[in-house]
Amino acid sequence: MIKIKNKVVFLRTNSGGVDNRIQQSINMQGRLKKKVKRVQKLRIAEDIAVELSGNYKDIKIKIEPADTKHANMITAMLRVKL
Repeated sequence: MIKIKNKVVFLRTNSGGVDNRIQQSINMQGRLKKKVKRVQKLRIAEDIAVELSGNYKDIKIKIEPADTKHANMITAMLRVKL
């Protein structure tokens, strides 16, 4: 079973016009949300904890236990390009 904690910081939308950085943050949030759902649907027997941290420009992925054979696959699935 895979448990994911998402602690990635995204920019808040303001009430005025849309800034380019805010639009990038919103797009990144949507992409990451889709990828997290795909990873959660994986059927893996062992317990794996995944923690996502950082900001929308630089996402850090921490997997516990790090020596599991599924770690590389999960990291590749959660990699998001800016």
